[in-house]
Amino acid sequence: MRVFGTMVALHGTRELSLGAPRHRALLGLLVVRLNQVVPVPQLIEELWGGRPPRRPTAALHTYICHLRRALSFGARPGGPSMLVRHQAPGYVLALDPDEVDAHRFERLVIQARRDIAVQDYRVAQDRLGAALALWRGVPYLELVDYAPMAEESARLEQARLTAVELHAETSLALGENDAVVARLHPEAQRYPTRECLIAYLMTGLYRLGRQADALRLFERTRAHLAEELGVDAGAELQRIHAAILRQELPFGDRAATRVEVTAGEDRADAAASRQAEHPTGGGHEDVVTCGTRSARSALSDERAEPGAVAAVPHTTGVPHSAGVPNSAGVPNSAGVPHPLTSLPFVGRTYELAVLGAWADAALSGEGGLAAVTGQPGIGKTELTMEVTRGAREAGHEVIGVSCRGKDGPAYGVWARILRQLSHTRPEAFRMVSARYSRLLGGLLSDVPSGAVEDVQPPLQAPFLVEDAVCAILVALARQKPFLLVLDDLQSADYSSLNLLHLLTCRLPEVPLGVLVTSADPRPASESTPQTALDHLLGSARTLTLRLGGLSEQAVAALVATHVDADVDAEATLALHKRSGGSPYALRRLLSLA
Repeated sequence: MRVFGTMVALHGTRELSLGAPRHRALLGLLVVRLNQVVPVPQLIEELWGGRPPRRPTAALHTYICHLRRALSFGARPGGPSMLVRHQAPGYVLALDPDEVDAHRFERLVIQARRDIAVQDYRVAQDRLGAALALWRGVPYLELVDYAPMAEESARLEQARLTAVELHAETSLALGENDAVVARLHPEAQRYPTRECLIAYLMTGLYRLGRQADALRLFERTRAHLAEELGVDAGAELQRIHAAILRQELPFGDRAATRVEVTAGEDRADAAASRQAEHPTGGGHEDVVTCGTRSARSALSDERAEPGAVAAVPHTTGVPHSAGVPNSAGVPNSAGVPHPLTSLPFVGRTYELAVLGAWADAALSGEGGLAAVTGQPGIGKTELTMEVTRGAREAGHEVIGVSCRGKDGPAYGVWARILRQLSHTRPEAFRMVSARYSRLLGGLLSDVPSGAVEDVQPPLQAPFLVEDAVCAILVALARQKPFLLVLDDLQSADYSSLNLLHLLTCRLPEVPLGVLVTSADPRPASESTPQTALDHLLGSARTLTLRLGGLSEQAVAALVATHVDADVDAEATLALHKRSGGSPYALRRLLSLA
């Protein structure tokens, strides 16, 4: 199945006849939700809009029969219904995702990200090249008049641009500057305000000795941003510009142009190595990082020095009634404790930069889902608090809820979100939710309590509830961007997870970011089916950061905030080993002192 360009169904090398445009549209609606049941009323609404035939269910069944016949050559033994199946309350296209070019494309991009994370740039470049070779044109080209295909087409175009940027990242790491310029020049003309892409192109031009062209490109980009969006170039792009002016970008040396996309202790070790190599800070290694979701991703020349504490003025340290535990090798009288109430925010400089860039992009109109995962106590909530603090300081609204309470009502998470929005934006909320008030019933704060029982959403049509909630959130975000934060997503009810999945499909080009924390997803297994949460966290639409333990240097920095005395390396190592780098475990150890 090919969806890049005009949608084509193939049996081997033979193209199957799909029939009239609306027959093709039905297949497109099923492909967009591959291996997911699409309810009959939803298919009718999306196929005919407000002008359905006199007997829409019978007409849809006729279309399904035609589609089954058209795909019969591609079915396994047992008949054409093996591909298009009826499954209450609708129909599902049961097809191996790898048989659809868009799914193969996204799988290759995900694999390339992993290769970049371990600095295997050549393999990553090959995978990205294979992914981009699948692209034959605008996805669902002849079907973009149908809203679901238009939304999916737009999302896949953003995924393509991300792949182009990642390919540029690997090419710069391999010193292939001319290839970067050749590939990115036409893209920059089509997307003159996509700052990540522009930064890579500027870097490639500079390393080819075309400094003047790189500077002119920056000025054109700044002018486009000012004219179209009324904003200046982002801080990351300005840093690249300043580095070019100072002639501090290296000229094509592979070691110098390596793209650093590491995490956790690996970054701390790398930082320690840099410090050892350049004790006076005289090195000019340039780190160009743009591996997040889209335009405003992190192009950063920050140095994550060992033990560096992020500049977060409002954070405080751990309460101390005594020194570091004796079991760590430091006597209780080692120093005077600070009267602090929590550990400072330490050792997550990279993660904070990535999520900050993601939030900036999401709230600028390239909405998306970001997930912070890890073991309990590893610092997921603290990291998201830092991200939301930055969003609030930038003037954005943040709506946060906890998903704990798994035995609560269906859509309980979203009921709390809607009620918060009805309080913070009463007039706007009333206007956009008015048409859905009877459908959503008790989920809306302005429904009279006595009427809730009569207007609870019918269980047989949950998709209508989910569609209505998504429509309200998108409409409010288009009026004024905001950030949703869902803590402990693993505790959310099944219905709330389904609604979140639907919302993520609508986020591209919507100024709405959804930031979640969750326990680690379960490893893939043939014997254990994936849950709704596993699908969300494993989706190509989701930017996922898994938090590992803090590095030894970060633990040392935390201990230093706790004790007014030098703590020897052996004691720090013992604390790091016993806590596993977990801020919660470290807090417990320090409280026992």
